[in-house]
Amino acid sequence: MELTHEQRLEFLKAYHDLRNTINLWRDGFGMSEFDVRKLENLQCLMHSVLKFVPQEDDEGNRQHYADWVLADTDDEQL
Repeated sequence: MELTHEQRLEFLKAYHDLRNTINLWRDGFGMSEFDVRKLENLQCLMHSVLKFVPQEDDEGNRQHYADWVLADTDDEQL
């Protein structure tokens, strides 16, 4: 499978939406732990395959709570 940079950016936006949805459901909507786990597994798959990483501050500390970014890569396509 080959993805362009633009396609990866579209997936990154969907990934942010998924992360936000998981957090909302976990915090207030009484979703079952099994359902949350399925969504979290999808989230993990997306960030590992599509090479999404947490942003870093000026000191190199990862900011897991902030929107993630595309990993720096020499590959223009996956």
